[in-house]
Amino acid sequence: MPSWALPDRGRLTLSEVSGSLGDLGTFIPLLLGLARQGSVHFVPAVFFAGLFNVLSGLLWDVPMCVQPMKTIAAVGIAEGLSPPQVAVAGMMVSAMVLALGLTRSIVLVGRLVPEAVVLGTQLGLGISLNQKAFAMIAGSPTGASDPAQGPLDSPIARLVSAMIGVAFALAVRHSGSKVPSALILFVVGAGVGMYTLLASHAPVGLAPVPPAVWALGSLTPSDLQHALLNAALPQLPLTLLNSVVSVCKLADKLAPHARVTKPAVAVSVGLMNLLGCPFGAMPCCHGAGGLAAQHAFGARRGAAVLFLGGAKVAVAVAAGGPLLAILAAFPDSILGVLLLMSGLELARAGAQLGGKGDGAVAVGLLTAAATLKYKTGVGCLVGLGAALVCGGLGAAVRRCRERQFLFWLWHGDDESSPPLLVGGLETEGGEQAGAQTAGGGGASAAAPVAALPEGAEASGQGGAASGATQRDQAGGERT
Repeated sequence: MPSWALPDRGRLTLSEVSGSLGDLGTFIPLLLGLARQGSVHFVPAVFFAGLFNVLSGLLWDVPMCVQPMKTIAAVGIAEGLSPPQVAVAGMMVSAMVLALGLTRSIVLVGRLVPEAVVLGTQLGLGISLNQKAFAMIAGSPTGASDPAQGPLDSPIARLVSAMIGVAFALAVRHSGSKVPSALILFVVGAGVGMYTLLASHAPVGLAPVPPAVWALGSLTPSDLQHALLNAALPQLPLTLLNSVVSVCKLADKLAPHARVTKPAVAVSVGLMNLLGCPFGAMPCCHGAGGLAAQHAFGARRGAAVLFLGGAKVAVAVAAGGPLLAILAAFPDSILGVLLLMSGLELARAGAQLGGKGDGAVAVGLLTAAATLKYKTGVGCLVGLGAALVCGGLGAAVRRCRERQFLFWLWHGDDESSPPLLVGGLETEGGEQAGAQTAGGGGASAAAPVAALPEGAEASGQGGAASGATQRDQAGGERT
């Protein structure tokens, strides 16, 4: 066989297998949350996520994660988006990422959108996700649409099981352990779901489920507008910064031999959603936090994601019917815990606002409040308006007068060039709040992530890594 036909991606060791689980703390809660309420098709979402893992492992010799687009996922769960809306939102973002990546404008949106607006959006979406999680735990009508009738269905059982689950996840997280708490909670919930099915003697379909469905069949013009304004545009700066810019910087530090470039990653994000979302794929991207978490769990080569992807594909093809039955019987309280921890990771981005000056705090909190009260798109517009009032407009005019605009636009991916709209959001130390370090998402979500392997520790959820953050390092999840 020619050497190019099957690239060397290392041996599948126990360390690589362990590392492949590092980002499941983001993937599992968001996938279950979207699938349980019907926003994505569960089996195709798992199948395509595995396929994208395999393709990423073949393309790069680095544990490049494939994770949900967290803003789209959070909006989908909080607002109950339909499958066509979720799919077209992912396609819109990917088309823009692909175009920006191929035209050297990949950092343009990142320099136009202040970091305070990004962090405020994540804070608002994280709180919205937490509200949904508590609704599931409490069993209110705004929670899961098809609650499981099982041993954890009574109010007391819901509360007790949720308290135990949260205590377990927090204990693992703060102990610095590499135990994949989200995977363990999923296995426990799946076990309870299987017991519920057996006890109720409900029929379980064993026939394979098609790994692809047409997700755009009922798409309407209003779906296009809603997906663009409330999901795609708020997701765009997060994807550009975390899924393209920061992941390339982190990959260059962890695995310089892999030669992960911004155009290649932008093309990867663009193509996998443009080709996969119409057929049921969940909107996915790469991410610096997921890569750091998988590295912290032991992954070093592409073999880790090849194994993870193969496992996802095999499970989707071989066990699609039983998985759908278990998903329907999955206890709301445990799913609520998974979403709660994912929401906390996303909302934790707001903690970064405190060190960025009073202007950034005001902009971030206004963005979060508008996101909670209205829609994500309205929240972003409110944040951008607040950033302009807080000095951003003056900074833009000043740079235009100094004839810096064209130079900044031409050298958009030169990170030494000044951001455009953040002149009024500077900290006392002179560091601009708009300096776009990747931080925040789905995951794996808002905490800073150390780019150096020695400083990377996986969180208890396996979805984020913590460590010393520097301006030129990859930050936590922003997708």
